[in-house]
Amino acid sequence: MKTAACAAFLAAATGGAMTSAASAQNAEQCAVQADLVMEVVQSRGEGRSAAETVEAVQSNLEGPRAEYASVVPAIADWVYTLPEDQLGPSVGESWTEACKAR
Repeated sequence: MKTAACAAFLAAATGGAMTSAASAQNAEQCAVQADLVMEVVQSRGEGRSAAETVEAVQSNLEGPRAEYASVVPAIADWVYTLPEDQLGPSVGESWTEACKAR
């Protein structure tokens, strides 16, 4: 449920409304978002604080990915609420599913 809410927030923050012609673009955006989620998961797993993670992930955003800089803090807030035993590839996978469902 938190994944869907966070994905909805991210969709709204990045311009959200989608037409059927944009489904391929949506899949690409969902993949980028899931990659960001997994970068945050990896950073947390390496022992960084949420603030350090936000700074590290944002500093590595280039090109089209840079448009997601403003939502990295929300992603980090969400990831840092997850129990450690849930931090794995399934986090990115569930993000992708929730993102594509919107």
